[in-house]
Amino acid sequence: MFIVMASFWALNYPLVKIALAYETPTVLLFFRVFFASAFSLILFWNKIELRISKKTALKVFVLSLFNVILFMELWFYSENFMSAPLTSVIIYTYPIISTILSISFLQEKVRSSIIIGIVMGFAGMIIVFSYHFGVNSIYGPVLAMLGAVSWSVGTVFFKKFITFENKETVNLYQFVFALPITLVIAVLSGEAGEIARPSLYSLFLAAMIGIPGTAFAYYAFLHLNRDYSVARISSLLFVVPAVSVLFSFLMLNQLLNLVEIAGLILISIGTFFSSGIVSKGLKSSV
Repeated sequence: MFIVMASFWALNYPLVKIALAYETPTVLLFFRVFFASAFSLILFWNKIELRISKKTALKVFVLSLFNVILFMELWFYSENFMSAPLTSVIIYTYPIISTILSISFLQEKVRSSIIIGIVMGFAGMIIVFSYHFGVNSIYGPVLAMLGAVSWSVGTVFFKKFITFENKETVNLYQFVFALPITLVIAVLSGEAGEIARPSLYSLFLAAMIGIPGTAFAYYAFLHLNRDYSVARISSLLFVVPAVSVLFSFLMLNQLLNLVEIAGLILISIGTFFSSGIVSKGLKSSV
């Protein structure tokens, strides 16, 4: 499940870069969420609880705000300013950030290896940011970093407050709640007309990003985070930017430069060392 999830997420970065040539980030987000909602409903129909309590709805709404709306909007806008492989590298500082948050809010215990991981991960981030601050626009890296923070907050929130909810229901409703909000954003930004008249090619790309790369991948992600610690799952996610670099080269002929590769290596090592966290229990009591 992890391999399939990581592959779909890695493929999203070059696909988003292609899609942004046809649609704005907000319009792309709307259709990604639309296809993710529809596919989640169809795929998991017999496991979904359509009626949920107000308390659960509120918690899933907060999850949707951080895990879908803010995260993806920031990601898409950041990719307007930089290449697909570099975007994936910065977004996947997420494991380092979520590990730090899990220590603070989930009381997951640490040993010395986690300190090494955090230091190396942030060293890689500093290398990437320093390079782009000097030679290119800093907007892309900053937006991507904010997206990584938003995703990290959403993940820790899920682990702390929503772990024991039905995962198929949570997966569906995080997209359902995001759909009207993205529509409102599109209306306020004057992009509603583009939603009403999308091209077939942009719809195809949004479906590719929204179905395997969102609906199924997020279901796998929530399933894994329910049964394992945040740190254990996060420690393996360095695979995603590495595979995304390969996909970006094959599909877009985009490569990282030597400075960016150095940053990726340090971030990947830092992510791997995040597995040094000893959770109160890798397996949940569910």
